[in-house]
Amino acid sequence: MILRNFHPAALDEMDIPSIAALATPELADLIDLLDKDATLLKLRKDKLACALNRKYGDNAHKARLDAGKDTGVVHLEDCGFDVAADVSKTVKWDQTKLIAALDSLPTETAKHYAKAEFKVDERKYAAAPPDIQRILSPARAIVPGRETYTLKQKDKA
Repeated sequence: MILRNFHPAALDEMDIPSIAALATPELADLIDLLDKDATLLKLRKDKLACALNRKYGDNAHKARLDAGKDTGVVHLEDCGFDVAADVSKTVKWDQTKLIAALDSLPTETAKHYAKAEFKVDERKYAAAPPDIQRILSPARAIVPGRETYTLKQKDKA
């Protein structure tokens, strides 16, 4: 059921109690409408990003090469606009080589540059024998995330 004469933008004018007072079918329809809007917005953003890359990508790549860098921001000028083209970077470390490099440093120096984080996969924890869980549980904390809701109309039998 689609809400008649109701657009998700109407939420901008409504306060939380008014939204909460909507009937469950209306809330479910709102969720569906917002999901469709979000999908459409993502498609539009992706399309625009592709067009911007087509328009400025080659010049930005050349500017980055001229600056001697593979990533980061370069600035182009177009019709009186400063066009900032940014390529982010993700650094990944070869764990075996990094451990060997850190082991070759004095302990305090290695501690200064590196940080370590140990984790236990939740599925492995859940499948672990009780004695292992008992040993690990004091170090385990559950931090609740944001609550989400899904509203689906039940099948009419």
